[in-house]
Amino acid sequence: MKIAYFGYDFFSGCLESLIRHGHQILKVYSFETDNKYNFNKQVISQAENYSIPVKLNKVTHQDIEEMRKEGCELFVSAAYPYKIPINFNYDRGINIHPTLLPEGRGPWPLPYIILKDLKSSGVTIHKLEKKFDAGEILLQKKFSIDKQETLESLSFKCHLAAIHLIEHLMFDFDSIWENAQKQDGGTYWAFPSDEQQTIDWEKPMSDIDRLIRAYGKLHSTAKFDNQSWLVSDATVWEETHEFLPGTVVLRSNKELLIAAKYGFVALRHFELEGENL
Repeated sequence: MKIAYFGYDFFSGCLESLIRHGHQILKVYSFETDNKYNFNKQVISQAENYSIPVKLNKVTHQDIEEMRKEGCELFVSAAYPYKIPINFNYDRGINIHPTLLPEGRGPWPLPYIILKDLKSSGVTIHKLEKKFDAGEILLQKKFSIDKQETLESLSFKCHLAAIHLIEHLMFDFDSIWENAQKQDGGTYWAFPSDEQQTIDWEKPMSDIDRLIRAYGKLHSTAKFDNQSWLVSDATVWEETHEFLPGTVVLRSNKELLIAAKYGFVALRHFELEGENL
């Protein structure tokens, strides 16, 4: 099948799978990333290895028309942040979304899965529609959420599930397409605010731990030493003490111990906001 692929490294294994199974990738559309927290190196490298053109600009109507002329049969969105302006009446397009739709529509749902303490989640492939994440469901794969799930482990689970689903879909595409299921109801999880990503030293230790795990390498924010810090990894425990919440109790060469109301937080990986330590 002739395919136009849109995305970055979050679901890069899907692009590799499509190539490996003999599909012709006409173009890969990605976008500028910082290649520190969000990456596009893998999809670009995969494309270059197979002499597939790569574009980093926001896809346009003209781009879509050019791909139609090249015989494009399917538009695949895999964590692509922009609207793909296909004609939904006759173009065929799919999106890979990292929740079990219709629950968890939105641009970055993974932290919510941990913050809401869900017991299970999954990945959905659905038809592209005018509204983000609202198209008919083609396939879903469910998996369990561990009690100590992190953003990183959850991302890997989503990636593996997405590869499984894209391979299943392409094996029996026409039948699955014709039997798609309409979405009803559901929820939308907005992009988290700065306040939602900020550690509150007055909260129970389980809440602090969950927040840090939910944002992982993409950072939660901590306020101490009259400054704002970006935290990507920490260990927490409950313990009675007499320190004020937010006090720096101990410093080592690389770690800090911060008092919370109900215990302590050992910061392992953190940096001053706006700087690299």
